[in-house]
Amino acid sequence: MSLTLFAAIDVGSHETALRIYEISKKNGVRELEYLHHTARLGYETFSTRHISYHTIDKLCNILNGFQEKMKEYQIKDYSIIATSALREADNNLIVLDQVKNRTGLQIKILSNSEQRYLCYKAIALRPNAFHKLIQKGTLLVDVGGGSIQLSLFDKNKLITTHNIRLGSLRIQEFLQTMQDETTNYQNLVYEYISNGLHTFSKLYLSEYKVKNIIAVGNQLHSFVKYLSIHHFGELQPVDAKGSKKDSISPAEYEQFYQSIFRQSTEDLARELGLGQDKADLLLPTAMIYHYIFEETGAELMWLSGITICDGMAADFAERKERIVPAHSFSEDIVSVARKLAQRFRCDKEHITQVEIAALKIFDSLRKQYNLSKKDRLLLQIAAILHNCGSFLNLNEVGENSYKIVTSTEIIGLSHQERMIVASIVRYPGQFFPEYNEIKDEFSKDEYIKIAKLNAILCLADAMDRSHKQKFSKVTVRKQNYDLIITGYSLYDITLEQGMFRQHSPFFEEAFGILPVLKQKKTI
Repeated sequence: MSLTLFAAIDVGSHETALRIYEISKKNGVRELEYLHHTARLGYETFSTRHISYHTIDKLCNILNGFQEKMKEYQIKDYSIIATSALREADNNLIVLDQVKNRTGLQIKILSNSEQRYLCYKAIALRPNAFHKLIQKGTLLVDVGGGSIQLSLFDKNKLITTHNIRLGSLRIQEFLQTMQDETTNYQNLVYEYISNGLHTFSKLYLSEYKVKNIIAVGNQLHSFVKYLSIHHFGELQPVDAKGSKKDSISPAEYEQFYQSIFRQSTEDLARELGLGQDKADLLLPTAMIYHYIFEETGAELMWLSGITICDGMAADFAERKERIVPAHSFSEDIVSVARKLAQRFRCDKEHITQVEIAALKIFDSLRKQYNLSKKDRLLLQIAAILHNCGSFLNLNEVGENSYKIVTSTEIIGLSHQERMIVASIVRYPGQFFPEYNEIKDEFSKDEYIKIAKLNAILCLADAMDRSHKQKFSKVTVRKQNYDLIITGYSLYDITLEQGMFRQHSPFFEEAFGILPVLKQKKTI
């Protein structure tokens, strides 16, 4: 049996963690060892937006220690990521440079969408539970130090996802100066978190019944430990069959919450074997979950216990083809794009026609031009969203579509991939910028990719310029230096032919072949 060892390092807001995994086709992903040390990057970032030399020095010492542990296991494959604490620091480039010079390690700062995507992959590793839960309204609530990610699933699809800057560490840091000025700290926190969470509920949950909550976050380990040593009311660490309990009802959570609320952080730290700074985060975290339980009226909360390191291991195992993902995250990305198009009242029939034509053209060119699966996905998202800007202004559709895409988080796409999609939809006419005009945003390879995908999208859009879906079927074949696109239609396609010819020169320039639109009469 072929085994691979993999190390995942998470430079988090509160602590830096190392997890070592054993990965095989037979047993999947199995954790071997877990080490963690406090490095309070988040406290500095969220209060001053700056990470001090003292903290950089401590981080480097931690990472050097982790390297020694990795040498013990003779690990060659590893990944190091950082999230909001480094992402929001004004001197993050200096921090990355210091770490590289002093440890030889290179940290990748994840965008929020990349961070949450890894968490989804980790959850999907769990045997069937995730896939059963998301058949009916399920809200995944990922509470981090810097923010909360709320992701709604229904009928096995991701419906929407939003990030709110209300993480436990950020709340604790922001409100600690006011704590001595009030006799009701609970109300103070509730007032602080309620606006963002209630707005999300009103905008996105009104059409769905949330049956389950999947709770994700580093503090859940402390929650589960608390459950295992306390026996109050009906809340027990195991279910009626004696199995480990991984879900709790609203009534059980209320007992758990009230018990934590009544204890001082000093007692919690002593009882759970935590540092004082980590115990300080338990109450704000518990309050967030408590509020969401109340707001949604969910029947159960599932304590997942997964970490972003688990997601890094799952992603590595998938790329090395050691595991087959049980859930199609590409479909989730497309589902979110469709919901976004629906929100901006896009012409559903039109974008469906454009999507079909664009993907047929892409598939006919894919092998010859070394286009990838991810390129196809980016084109598909662009086809779905290419007309969303018309909701704002009919005269600046491309520019407004660009603004909507750049300001909307699409889980599973990196920030740069989202910018590529935005640029594909930005230029719907005959104009496409020279590289010098956007070289600060994209590499030369990315520029060529955007040009090719934009050329495909413009042709596909031209084929339904009237928004009347005149073609019942489209076929594409390459013939010498021509790309023959045949549309089956009984209608007059003079407008479509004219618009198609206007976009043909740029397509020919991008691919070196001439697109030709032919009509075949259908009976």
